[in-house]
Amino acid sequence: MNIRSFKAELESALMITKWSPTDNQLLEIAKKLKNFKGEPTKSNVEKVVLDVLGSYEARMLEGVDNSDLTTLLMLATKVDSGK
Repeated sequence: MNIRSFKAELESALMITKWSPTDNQLLEIAKKLKNFKGEPTKSNVEKVVLDVLGSYEARMLEGVDNSDLTTLLMLATKVDSGK
């Protein structure tokens, strides 16, 4: 998976509306998600992204389905550094 596709998946899963991560930051997020040992919840993925970026803007909704996040964690393992 290329880094642009991974970025789009993150935007979709976390409902991100405004951010500007560098390729290196996206690779760091992918690495952290790949090595993540906890449960794939939106909150846990948000913590990883915030740890790398500091902040981003997103829409907030109640009752989000976490199945997208499980897929996101799987996709993080397939991100290549070829940008």
